[in-house]
Amino acid sequence: MPVSGLLLTLSTEEHVAAEVVRRLQSRREILLGELQQQWLPVAVDGCDERHSREVHDWIVKLPGVVFVDVVSVHFEDGEQTSSPHALTDCKAA
Repeated sequence: MPVSGLLLTLSTEEHVAAEVVRRLQSRREILLGELQQQWLPVAVDGCDERHSREVHDWIVKLPGVVFVDVVSVHFEDGEQTSSPHALTDCKAA
């Protein structure tokens, strides 16, 4: 189960950035850090490589996301991850 660390650069328009944050919060496989000016650290706890790529592509296409830096990718061994935000049933994702 890959866990990706991303750094998002968001629009400098506050209402646009707020909408990005709201949409990201709707996904349980995404954990948000603290917004610092226009930068938002994000962790994505994917079911597998395909799912992680789909989430990444979804984030990139969000209106108000200017750029996505991939900071790290960690591949967990086994089927369970220690993250409380992980999907419990990856087959349903």
